[in-house]
This record gives sequence, structure tokens and C-alpha cells, in this order.
Amino acid sequence: MTAIFMNCCRRLAMWLVICLVSCRVICLSCWCGAQDLLHIGTGTLPIVISAPHGGTLPIEGIPPRTGRDLPTGPSGFFAGRDSGTEELALLVVEKLHHKFAARPSFVISGVHRKYVDFNRPIGIAVEHPDAAVVYDSYHSALKDACRQVKTRHGRGLLIDIHGQGSSSVTVFRGTKNGLTVSGLKARFGDQAHVGPNSLFGLLKQQGWTVHPDPFDGREQSGFTGGYIVQTYGSHRGDGIDAVQLEFGSRYRTKSSREQTADQLVEAIASYARHYLPVTAPEPVKAPEPVKVPEPVTVPEPVATEPDAASKKLLPPIPAAQPQSFPVSVISAPSCSSACS
Repeated sequence: MTAIFMNCCRRLAMWLVICLVSCRVICLSCWCGAQDLLHIGTGTLPIVISAPHGGTLPIEGIPPRTGRDLPTGPSGFFAGRDSGTEELALLVVEKLHHKFAARPSFVISGVHRKYVDFNRPIGIAVEHPDAAVVYDSYHSALKDACRQVKTRHGRGLLIDIHGQGSSSVTVFRGTKNGLTVSGLKARFGDQAHVGPNSLFGLLKQQGWTVHPDPFDGREQSGFTGGYIVQTYGSHRGDGIDAVQLEFGSRYRTKSSREQTADQLVEAIASYARHYLPVTAPEPVKAPEPVKVPEPVTVPEPVATEPDAASKKLLPPIPAAQPQSFPVSVISAPSCSSACS
């Protein structure tokens, strides 16, 4: 009897655990459907776009994080959002799709950072169990995207989009000073990371102010690459080349985001031609319209009187004189001679 009771208890406990997990998944599904807490998409390009800090939405029923007893600083607790990066990342995804006629994979947060920080280890990132579900969903999708790129293409590029307030006109590179692009450097050499055709070399060609510049300099302290690029970079066996971009505010405003996205996509397309197993198709030029020649109008001849000078040069035409011509008269034969 005791064994039966214990077996029932175990089954009941298992059922409760399954219900709890299911409720959390259903709850996340409801949040994402109603409020777009996470924008997640799987594509076929060897490119992944991540943007963890640009969202504005709350998580219903979850209080903001307090950061009590947590470390602060570049890798510690922080609750400020990177304004404009959610919108910028979505624009980049759309323009990459148009440029390559194929879609990148993407994981973009729509939730405010004060509820969950996807660019931190979970011990710093969340303070509520339901927030952990959203956190796990973000990283599960990002891990799957990077693994699919690695499996399908052998290599790829993860762009992690952030915002910074240190310099409004500068974009900072974060790769842990080349660590998270180890695969790129091993395959193509250091110039692929620090040369004129590196990602930041190509961005500078678009007119951007970038750091480090020269590109082989040390990356700016505080912007050297956070948890995401360190977790999914190519220094790990199942990772891909990962670059964190820290955008100054000038690149993230509503009026500038379109241009920023266009220029970033152009740089990624050039980068892809050098280092990725994909090439953006050349744009098809519309045929030039056939020029129909305009009808030529031949002017009617205009009768003109010769001028006085011409008249003097022309000799006078003599008047026609009457002429006489000899006439031969043939007489008809007489009847008498004709009848004889």
C-alpha cells in the first residue's frame, strides 16, 4: 500500500512540474504574441543579428530588477536601455533580406532591460523565475541560429547591436581584441580582422567614425565584447565569428537609422564577398528606353526673286523671232487620170 501511495505521489509531482513548465511556455507565447517581447526568425544566410537591449515593453506581473548585492560595471548590473537599437536591428534584417534575396536569422528583444538583461549571465540577468523563461528563450534561439549557420555553411557572422553614450559619433568594436573572431583570423589571416577589407575597415569606408582606428589597436575598455559574443564567438567549437557593435546616438536616431542600416548592410555585403560562403546578387539593371528619333520636317522651298546683283550678271534673253518654213503642196491626181 505504501509503495502504491509513493508511486502516486511521484506521478503527481511529475505532473505538477510538467504543468508548471507548460504554463510558463504558454505564458511566454501569449506575451510574444501580444507584445512582441522577442522577435525571432530563422533564415538561410550565414548571418545572425542580435539586439538585446533596445526593447521598451514590460513583462506582465514581473517587477523591475533592483540589482541588490550584484556587481556593477561593464559586465555587472545595469538597467538602462540602448535606445533605437531594436528598430535599427529590425531595419538591418529587412535590408539584408532585400540585398541578398534571402533572410538572416535574428533574435531581437522587445522587452525593457530593467526586467531582463540578455547580455549577462543568468545570475545577473534576471531576478524573477518568469523572466528566466524569457531569457532562456532568447539564448535558446540564438544558440540554435548560430549552430544552424555553422552546420549549413561551416562559418558565419554574428552581429550584436548595442548603443553607448560615451561618444555620439563613434561606433566601437567588441571582439575581446580578436578572440571572438578566431575562426576568421585562422582561415583568412589577421588582415581579415584589422585590414582595409575587415568589417570595420568597410564601415570606415562608409564614412563612419570607428574605434579602434587603426583597426589593429586595442578595443575600448568597457566595449570589448560582452556575454553574447563571448558565448557564441568562433573561439568556441560550435560558434561563429561574433562582433559587438556599440553605436553612438547619432547612428540610432529616428532620422538616421535608415541610413545607418543601409550603410551597415553594404559593409556586410562587401564583407560577405571576401569571407562568407554567400554573395549578394548584383542588382539587375533596367533596360535603357529605346530613343525614338523625332520626325524631321523638310521645309517647303521658298520662291525668291533674284537680287539686283544677280540680275546684272545674267545676260538678257533675246526675244523669239518668227521663222518661215517651206511648204510642199501635193496636188491630188485628177479623176480622169485616176480612172484610166
